Formats: sequence, C-alpha cells, structure tokens
Amino acid sequence: MPPTLKRFAALLLGFFALYALTAQRGLGWGDSGEFQHRILHLGDGLVSGCDSFATAHPLYVAFAKFFCSTPFQITLVSSFFGALAVAGFYGCTGSVAGSVLFGMSHAVWWLSCVSEVYTMSLAFLVLEMYLLRKFVQNDRRWGMALFFVNGLHLALHNIALLSIPVYGVMLLVRLRGLSGRERISAVCLTALAWAAGASYWLYSFCSRGAADVLFGGYGAQTFGFMPARWQVAAFNWALSGISLFVPVCLLVKAVRRHGFSAAGGEMPMRWAFGVLFAVHFAFWVRYFIVSQFTFVLPPLLLLWLFVSTWGLQVKKWEAWAGIQVLLPVIAYLVLSGMQVPEWRRSLHPHRDEAAYFALPWKFNDDSADRAAAEYGGVWNGYPDYGRGGAK
Repeated sequence: MPPTLKRFAALLLGFFALYALTAQRGLGWGDSGEFQHRILHLGDGLVSGCDSFATAHPLYVAFAKFFCSTPFQITLVSSFFGALAVAGFYGCTGSVAGSVLFGMSHAVWWLSCVSEVYTMSLAFLVLEMYLLRKFVQNDRRWGMALFFVNGLHLALHNIALLSIPVYGVMLLVRLRGLSGRERISAVCLTALAWAAGASYWLYSFCSRGAADVLFGGYGAQTFGFMPARWQVAAFNWALSGISLFVPVCLLVKAVRRHGFSAAGGEMPMRWAFGVLFAVHFAFWVRYFIVSQFTFVLPPLLLLWLFVSTWGLQVKKWEAWAGIQVLLPVIAYLVLSGMQVPEWRRSLHPHRDEAAYFALPWKFNDDSADRAAAEYGGVWNGYPDYGRGGAK
C-alpha cells in the first residue's frame, strides 16, 4: 500500500475510533433527536416528519435509513463522516499534523459526536476542495466532477449553493484561451454534470420546495432578513472561536514569516480558498439562528486550507494539539460559573449546559434519555413539557 494511502487510512480509522468512543450513546436533543425520530420511526419518504423540504436533508436521511437501526448507529454516521473529512483534509494538503489538528478542532469533534448532518456535508466540501485543486492545477475536465459532487452535496444541504458562484467564475477563468464554441460546449457539459448530481434536489425544489427555500422563515434567515439576536450570536461566535484560534495563530505566523507570496503554483489555490472562506464566513456570521455555531465547519475548513497554501509544516504540533484540548476545558470552566436561565433548564432537564456546549465529547451525556423516560411519549428532540408528552 502506498504511504499516502496508509496515512489516509490511519487518519480515517484513528479519528473514527476517537469520535465513536466519545460519541453520544443514546437519544439526542433538538435536531439530533428529530433526525433519530425521522430515520427510525417515519417510513413514508425521505422528507417525512420535516416542516419543509428546505430543511429535510434527504441524502443524509436516506444513508442513515439504509445503515442504521438504533440512535447510536445514527450518531456513528456523524463520526464516520467526520473522520472521513479529516482523512480527506490530508488528501488535500499532505499534512498529517495539520489533519490531526483539524480533526481535534472543537467544532469538528463536537459535531462528530451527535446525530447531525454537518460532518457529512463537511466531507462533501472536502471532496469538492480536492477536485477544485485538480481542476485549477491539472485538467479542465475535473470541473465536471467538481460540479457533479456539488450538485450531489445540494441534496444533502443547501449550504452547497454558496460555493457555486465561485466555482462558476473559476470555470470561466479556466476556459480562457478556448474558442467560443469550445467554451459553450464546456459550460453546457459542466451544467449537465451539476444537474445530474442535483437531480433529486431540483425535482423536489420545483415540485414542492421553491417556496420553502426562497421565502418564509427559512428564506428570510438564509438571506439575512431576520432581526439580529446579538446575545445569541455572541455566544455562538465565542463557541466557534475555540475552533478558529489555532488556525488563526498559524496564519499569523505564516504571514509574518513568508508574507503573502506563494511558491509552487499555490497562489491560485490561495485565492480560491480565500474567496470561498469569505463567502462562507459572511454567511455564518450573519445567519442568526440558535444553532449558528454549527455552521462554522465550512469556514473553519476553508481557513485551514488557506493556511495550508503556505506549506502546512506545523512545528511542535503536539503542543498545538494540547491547546486544542485545553481550550474547551477553559470554556467549560467559564460557562460553568455562569447562571443558566430558568427557561433553558426547563427545556433541557438533566443536561449540564456548560459541559454540553464546551466539551466536544458526549459519551457521558444521557440527559436526553433521562428526559425521554421521565416525560414519556415518542422522543423527537423537542418534548412538550407542558403536557408531559411528545411535541
């Protein structure tokens, strides 16, 4: 087995073991519990049990329905794709140390331990970045694969839409020098590849999802028309800062040492990763929802990839890994000293709010199981405590 493949496999298996051992064992709260309920108890279609197509995530639900029969197995889907994203990061950068640090990031580890769609979406984005590098630095035909994967990603999460304008501009830049007819043919073939990947999403969008995606509460949130909730946003930004601290430090060190020059043809990729980071970062910062923190994964990945264009040879990476573990513990100590509002305690009985958000590992959290047993009914992550049953 080639050394590169050995390292890829070692990272995949190692981080899957880490995430699986520290993953939540039973029922989840909020969207995690809702996913478990939809996947295990609702069998009438991939979007059943969801208020709108815009938040249905049918590709994730289909995958989990096929492979999972318990809540823990659904959580292991997050663990597997989180580990796959870490191994894919190595495929993009060739840096084992950088991959380890990326995998130990608070947000990556946290979301690999609960039943959620975000690590699967992250794995798709990592694959897109691998194909983007191939497209920019090697052969134009990789562009068709890039757009196909992006279309497939769209059936998993609408966040895939954010990257399309950047990919489109890069496609036009790469087609310079071709004749008009060749450019038109290349654009049409690429569009067909994207439509093939996005075929399920396009069908559902046209038949039932257009209003969900573009209008109403979901559309207003996505386009930034909802009123800002600064207190909630500040908490989410602070929580996300735990993951962003190390790559920002490495970026500052790289710029101080080497400036903004790039060797080995990395400048096009630096521009690509930088622009994509700006797009996803802007979306995340102003997406004022309660779970805003979870949308830090795309800008976090793109920031790490941006840093990698300086040649990601991380010295003393063990010390940086120690910082990655220490930061959540410090956050826990800070949060545990704050008073939890009564309304949060009533919504999440038995749950240690400080530990739940600050510490990425969830193997010792059974608060949702205890709440479900206490209040009865079918658990879907959002129990109606007023009536003592399911929502």
